[in-house]
Order: sequence, then C-alpha cells, then structure tokens
Amino acid sequence: MNSYLKITLGRLIKNRVLQHILFWCLSFLILMNVLKVSAEVKQIDLIYTAVFHLPIVCVVYLNLKLLFPLLWERGKYFGYAAAVIAAVVFGAGFYLLLFDKLIDHIFKGYYFIAYYSFWDISLFFAIYLFISGLLHLARGYFRAEELEKEKSQAELKALKSQINPHFLFNSLNSIYSMARKEAKEVPEKIVQLSDLMRHIIYESDADFIALEKEVEMLQNYIDMQNLRSGKNKIVFNTIGDIKGKKIAPLLFLPFVENSFKHGMKGGADNAFVNINIEVVGKVLHFEVENSKGQANDPLLEKYHGIGIDNVKKRLEMIYPNQHKLMISDNEETFKVLLQVHLN
Repeated sequence: MNSYLKITLGRLIKNRVLQHILFWCLSFLILMNVLKVSAEVKQIDLIYTAVFHLPIVCVVYLNLKLLFPLLWERGKYFGYAAAVIAAVVFGAGFYLLLFDKLIDHIFKGYYFIAYYSFWDISLFFAIYLFISGLLHLARGYFRAEELEKEKSQAELKALKSQINPHFLFNSLNSIYSMARKEAKEVPEKIVQLSDLMRHIIYESDADFIALEKEVEMLQNYIDMQNLRSGKNKIVFNTIGDIKGKKIAPLLFLPFVENSFKHGMKGGADNAFVNINIEVVGKVLHFEVENSKGQANDPLLEKYHGIGIDNVKKRLEMIYPNQHKLMISDNEETFKVLLQVHLN
C-alpha cells in the first residue's frame, strides 16, 4: 500500500493540470486576503477576487502558451520582451475596462470600481508573469534533466544487452570445444555457465554490485577458459581489501574476454594472460596483459572490439572524470590499465 501511495503521489506531483489548479488556488487565497474590504471574508470579496483574476489569467496563459514557444524558446529575446510589455498593457487595459464598464452589467446587485491605477495593475501583471515564467522554466529544466537521466539509463541497458550475447557466445564456444573432446567436466561447466549467466541477468541488473561478486564471476570465467586452453597460462591476482566495495557490473569482463581471444590464439607455448585487481583505499586498479598470436577463429574475430567499445561508453557515463583507461597495443602484447574511483 505504501508503494502504491508513493506512486500515486508521484504521478499527482507531475500532473500539469493539478499544478496549475494548485497555483491558481494559492493565488486566489492570497489575493482574497489582500483585496477584502473587511476583517471577515464576504461574498462580495469572493466575487471581486474571482473577477480580478480574469485579466491576470489571460495575460499569464498568453505568455505561457503563445509568447514562450513562439519567441523565447526560439531565442527571440528582444521580440519576447516587446511582446511581454504589450501583454501587460493589454492586461491593464482589460482590467480597467472590466471594472469601469462591464462588471456592473454582469453583477447588477453589487458596486465595483477599479481600485488600482494603470501602473499599479501593470505591476501585478509583471509579478505574475515573472513568477509563472520562472516556474515554467524550472519545470522545463527538471523535465529535461529527467529525460536525460532516462536516456542515460536506456543507453546503459542497451550497452549491457550487447555485452550479454557476446559473453554467452564465448562461453558456449568453450563448452562446445570441451564436448568435442568428450571431456567429463562438461556437465560441471554447464552448471558453471548457468551461474555466470545468472550473475549477468539478475545480479548485474543493478547500477552497482559488490566487488566480491564481480571478482567471483571473473574467477569462474577464468576457470572455464583455463580448461579450454588445456594449460594454466592464465594468472589472476587480487590485492587489497575488496570487501564492502561497490563497482558497476560487467566492466572487466569485455577486457578479460578480449585477452583470452587474443592471448590464447593458436595454443602457442609462450601464450599468456595476466590479470590483476588491486584496491588501494577507494581506488581500484585493474590490469590485463596478454600475448598476441595468429587468428584461429574467424567467428570470434567478427566480434572483435564490440565489448571494449561498449565498456568505454559505460565508463564515460557511469564514472565521468572518475576513471582512467589506457590501452597499449603492440606486435607482441596487448595491455589494459583501468583506474576507477569506487563509490
């Protein structure tokens, strides 16, 4: 029930019609106390306040619905200023005409006069135009911020969805290679793959996850790749205290995948992959270095760079000005150095 009430309240707060109703109700209460002729509020005060709002409402919505979109939002500021002055003059003239000529014919049982001069009522309109315009701009700003946040979240989800099939392809390829050799560890590795996919689909759906979970996932992935390579040429070290730290999910995996893809090519005797994660205070240092060999799988080459390009975009979005990424690529080795300031 609490969640339902929060959602309902949130929708009401964002409802533009409700916002306008609340604004004019507040305006009515304030002006009624300003314009009333006695200590107690009487029927004549209610009628006068309601009629008093007519020219104000006209000028405010003329500004919001016509002048803002046609002039202000198109950068025609001098034209907008001139149009606002014209709107104030129109409103003041409407007020004087309404209370000096028209209102007696509408409410014949009452006697109303225009209490305010042209300049006094113009000040009223200027204040209302300023307040309503400021609220309009503020709402537009916060809406733009909200849309930008929604866009960023959608982009992050899209980048994650591009990582998942890439990882699944590599893992299935490992199990396929084992199955062709009739390795007895195949069932165990299928279960391990299931655990890895559970991590990607469920645990990594959050914005940040425990660094321990991410390290555990990498270790499982490395164990599978070690079996595929047939030789323990993969070194994975963690230094420092990783407990209680948070990290954006799936930042390391594309680099690790890339290192296996190139470091284990052709099964050369000098092939290697070295992976190090070190935590110093709130700064994480991630390093991957691998040897380079000849391509032995054109299907894998088709996906070259997809994961790394995605993780670069994610780093810019999640850790702006809070990360450093250096990639060194030469004829014999490929090296990645990533530094991230943890939350």
